[in-house]
Amino acid sequence: MEIEIEVISKEIIKPSSPTPESLRKYQLSFLDQIAPPVFMPLVYFYQADAKFSNPGKSNHLKQSLSRVLSRFYPLAGRLVEDLYIDCNDKGAPYVEAIANCSISQVITNPVPKIMDKFLPYKVDDVQNLGMAVQVTYFQCGGTAVGLVISHKIADALSYFLLANTWAAVARNGNYDDVPGPQFEGAKIFPPRDAAGSSPVQEL
Repeated sequence: MEIEIEVISKEIIKPSSPTPESLRKYQLSFLDQIAPPVFMPLVYFYQADAKFSNPGKSNHLKQSLSRVLSRFYPLAGRLVEDLYIDCNDKGAPYVEAIANCSISQVITNPVPKIMDKFLPYKVDDVQNLGMAVQVTYFQCGGTAVGLVISHKIADALSYFLLANTWAAVARNGNYDDVPGPQFEGAKIFPPRDAAGSSPVQEL
């Protein structure tokens, strides 16, 4: 049987609290500027839990993601010409879909092109987004959460910090036990200017 995914809804999740005007512009570091314009993808699979209906899961995931975006505010903004992130709280695309199969049919013998169906965007279709999410519901009651984050905004460590923070908020209602993000890349690796000049290090 061919595995098929049907998108049932699309929306934008915005931060639960507005980003202060003083943090509106997040400068990319030099390494961010030269990073390839691709998404870093990952799909998490969860077995069925009778305590939660699909609408219940949906509301819980969206509310917790909204809180997380207030902490990781650059991911809710938009990239401007490989120079900086406009932290305008426009939000992250959030897609919901249903699959015509069970989780076991997907993860028993995982196939990359099948896994791509559980992602909201192709890895090279970054546009000016920071991140996006796709939640897919299986016939068995299980759920897949596909998360993509722009490599120009975050590295692998930042990716997993975001994932751990979201999991903590969804599980406990807070992220007190998870380290906070450090937005200091441009201080360590000064960016090149708009004309493309190389960064200048002070001696």
